[in-house]
Amino acid sequence: MTNQYDMVIDGRFVKGSGTNRLEVRNPSNGELVGTVPVATEADIDAACRSAQAAFLGWRKTPGATRGQMMMNVSQAIRTRADEIARLLTREQGKTLANAKGEVLGFCALIQFYAEEARRIEGKLVDSDDVDRLILVMRQPIGVVAAIAPWNDPLFLLSRMIGPALAAGCAVVSKPSSETPLATTLTASIAAEAGLPPGVWNVITGPGGTVGEMLTEHPIVRKVSLTGGLDGGKRVMALAAKEIKRVTLELGGQCAGIVWHDFDLDRVADGVVFQAFRASGQVCNRVNRLYVHRDIVNELVKKITVLARRVIVGDGMKEGVDIGPLINAQQWEWVDSHVQDAKAKGAKLECGGGKPEGIEYGGGFFYAPTVLSNCNPTMRVMSEETFGPVLGIQTVDDDLESVFDLANNTPYGLSAYFYSDDRIRCYQAMHRLEAGSVWINDIHKTYLQAPYGGMRQSGIGREQGSIAIDEYLEWKTVYWDMSDKPRGAYACVHR
Repeated sequence: MTNQYDMVIDGRFVKGSGTNRLEVRNPSNGELVGTVPVATEADIDAACRSAQAAFLGWRKTPGATRGQMMMNVSQAIRTRADEIARLLTREQGKTLANAKGEVLGFCALIQFYAEEARRIEGKLVDSDDVDRLILVMRQPIGVVAAIAPWNDPLFLLSRMIGPALAAGCAVVSKPSSETPLATTLTASIAAEAGLPPGVWNVITGPGGTVGEMLTEHPIVRKVSLTGGLDGGKRVMALAAKEIKRVTLELGGQCAGIVWHDFDLDRVADGVVFQAFRASGQVCNRVNRLYVHRDIVNELVKKITVLARRVIVGDGMKEGVDIGPLINAQQWEWVDSHVQDAKAKGAKLECGGGKPEGIEYGGGFFYAPTVLSNCNPTMRVMSEETFGPVLGIQTVDDDLESVFDLANNTPYGLSAYFYSDDRIRCYQAMHRLEAGSVWINDIHKTYLQAPYGGMRQSGIGREQGSIAIDEYLEWKTVYWDMSDKPRGAYACVHR
């Protein structure tokens, strides 16, 4: 089996005009999974020109026809979901079940927007004059640059290309250098399924060079990025040079609050899932938990018991719950949060480093870690850890002060609240400053619901029917249907 993967430009695999290639290695064991080209400026230009040429035809294609083509793409990818999932697990490290779910999630979201393609509506605005029409239209914005992250490279990409294609835009996407392989394979399947050449192109290479050149390309009219805060700020600055539209889904430092009147078994089960799933490499994971003093000891014990049962290992093996972190740099970042918390007085309940065993020696594994007795000075309670680490802080009866603690972050992506008191739940719904708030539940999402963050967690919304608005321009048409000349000033007709 070849380990050489190429870019997808104009519906076909392209090696690119350069000679440099990036290696993609399995974070579980370091094995070489494949290589991809480092796109040159000429390659980026070719992809953008291909997208622009395709856009001119795609925008004219009736929404129902675009939707049917997207349905065909979704079905073709679904039939090869196992193949894509295996490749995704090898390059990213997540479990095979997680990877399969991601591929199917990609297909579901493409199908959702396929149905939305025929629902793009304008409106007729009432005019002050009987013989004039005011038509308000919506038209696709143009070529979109879609820059995806490494943690959920396919599903998070589908949040961008789904509404973009439905709106009539063409896309040039750039996957993370850590996880480009499944994306190029998926794009090639889309082309085989009949997606017109150039409607979806994939270029590869580092974000700091290739991503920036793509963002600055004059053909690109909108940039959608899911990634870190620094990358989002950089994209926003570059896009501002030509007043390009942006959608940014950035980081989070998500808080959970547990009051003393809720079923602790339900809390523990949900928190362990949301804190440690995908090895904690999820932007809306529970990073920090504020627990009422009356129940904190009992809840910490329950969470710790469940955290110790989480099975860490190679994502390709059956029975594994979570895989490794993506690379050595991420492992060091996560561990630095743990060491900082311990130095400042946190109690290590479990985890705190690489699991014991020779099977973990060649990968970037980190054990599910629970830290109690945390306080706001600890990095785990203020920075995005992006790993399987949960910080727990004890709080007292003043719920308003707890809301302040939860909101004391530059981020505003997700928040969680548990209580049987409906008044407190109502307060939490309004007081927690986050784009998504879960009450007595934890991370059950729906494709039809919008997703995004407040403050430095991002700009714009993905998912749901409103996300298609991010890829459409409003155009107002004034139509004079009379047969009389109308001058702006009376002197015109003297």
